[in-house]
Amino acid sequence: MGGSDELAYGEILDRVAELATGLLECGDDRLAADAEELLDWLDVYHREGLGRFVEMVRQWRGELFLEQAALDPVVGELLATYSLGTDTDPAAAERVIQLALDEVRPYIHSHGGEVEVRSVVDGVVRLRMHGTCNGCTAADDTVTRRIEVALREHWIDFRRVDMEEHTEAPHPPPAPGGVSTGLEIGPRPS
Repeated sequence: MGGSDELAYGEILDRVAELATGLLECGDDRLAADAEELLDWLDVYHREGLGRFVEMVRQWRGELFLEQAALDPVVGELLATYSLGTDTDPAAAERVIQLALDEVRPYIHSHGGEVEVRSVVDGVVRLRMHGTCNGCTAADDTVTRRIEVALREHWIDFRRVDMEEHTEAPHPPPAPGGVSTGLEIGPRPS
């Protein structure tokens, strides 16, 4: 690592960005694609690992300890890089999350359900399903996956979705074409 000992901690990300830009603009499409994928995977790896660590610190030591740790210039910069440990701009995050959920809501509504954001902390979006989606066996898989895809596309700080426990007994998904009323409609009398 030529010259890495000469960089101050705050300069490391600038150097990484400089090297990445050089690789991405080198003219070799395959090398550029590999470099971009490498950076994306490293980002996911660090964001999730640090995010879980921050969650553990919150549980074990509390919010005050986390705030004090974030005052350290190195720890604070690392947490800020991944928008962890502090609420950077909760209103902006909420807007982006609602935008992503708005893409999924027509599908949820078509099944007689609704989704509610319960909390957003360190890239973890805690949701609760309502209506026929609450307790629906399809909600855990299909709906959650659709929501996760939408959030990943819209919010760079997204880590995962946590669904609150269902308050109703599990039931099968609604019949195709909408919400099942339980009423059977036979042929019209002539």
